[in-house]
Amino acid sequence: MKIAIVGSGNGAVTAALDMISKGHQVKLYCRNQSIHKFDKAFERGGFDFINEGEKSFVKFTDISDDMEYVLKDAEVIQMIIPSSFIEHYAKTMAPFITDQQLILFNIAAAMGSIRFINVLEYKHIEVMPKFAEVNTLTYGTRVDYDKAEVNLSLNVKKVHFSTYDKSYLTDSFKLVKKLYPYIVKEESLWKTNLENGNPEVHPGPTLLNVGRIDYADNFSLYKEGITPHTVKLLHAVELERLSLGRKLGFELNTAKGARIERGYLSKEDKDEPLNKLFNTSPVFSQINGPNEVENRYLTEDIAFGLVLWSSLGRVIGVPTPNIDAIIVIASTILERDFFKEGLTVEELGLEKVGLQSV
Repeated sequence: MKIAIVGSGNGAVTAALDMISKGHQVKLYCRNQSIHKFDKAFERGGFDFINEGEKSFVKFTDISDDMEYVLKDAEVIQMIIPSSFIEHYAKTMAPFITDQQLILFNIAAAMGSIRFINVLEYKHIEVMPKFAEVNTLTYGTRVDYDKAEVNLSLNVKKVHFSTYDKSYLTDSFKLVKKLYPYIVKEESLWKTNLENGNPEVHPGPTLLNVGRIDYADNFSLYKEGITPHTVKLLHAVELERLSLGRKLGFELNTAKGARIERGYLSKEDKDEPLNKLFNTSPVFSQINGPNEVENRYLTEDIAFGLVLWSSLGRVIGVPTPNIDAIIVIASTILERDFFKEGLTVEELGLEKVGLQSV
């Protein structure tokens, strides 16, 4: 299969090597100002690829800042970017996409399909690819660009998959399942979105640790910042998320259950408290940061996660007091108005998100 990958971070580079290892043809897009980080890979002709402990060398240098070149003839375009950049990349990609392509948002779910479509409509571009998204990045991974080394610690074991238009859900699911056999088909885009665990896990505990982040040179949220006390706010957000799902007609997985199913946590530890599991997880405990208060755990997961869930609750009549409190306090600390700048169901379009009759 011919695959284009838009993005150049940990997930994007890992996806490129993973797809090549599975026999696919891959091109990767990287912005011109960042392409120098691949100097070592260009020098070596590829990357050391450690896939859940098994090491190999993968030849890969088809990395370009030419979007037209990267997207040309691709059957699947994987967008693996920060959710705050979706509109930016949609504008950049718009002149080069075709009706025959499938655009897959392989990121923590942020209603990428509708946001991309809204850009196309705003620019009066009539082309309409197929759009699909998952609830979480399909990898637990880190890239060392200076060594040209990718350490893929976990291929996520269960990933929820939806399409914007249900008419092509089955065909798209079959296509993407060839790339990621562990995806699970979901009829509802909302279910996939609400199975994104980042807005639930990141903002609350990060907010309760801002003093520590300000003071410490190095900090690890998962290892140090999720404690028997801070996890209570995480669980409060969890209950509100579960309530949103029930009001929409489906049961969502719990924070602990979801991470066990994905492979981040062990089934044998299901009776242990969640904070202890995060502290000792072979995957999570190795993730360092955040080391600055203004970081993606707050800015991205609030603006494109919690604000969206709050707006959903407001429309369907589900109170979200803990979610709202996090948004208010983070807005105060970071001196910005997340309610004003964040993503809402109204901005997406009530009809597009299936809420026009609510």
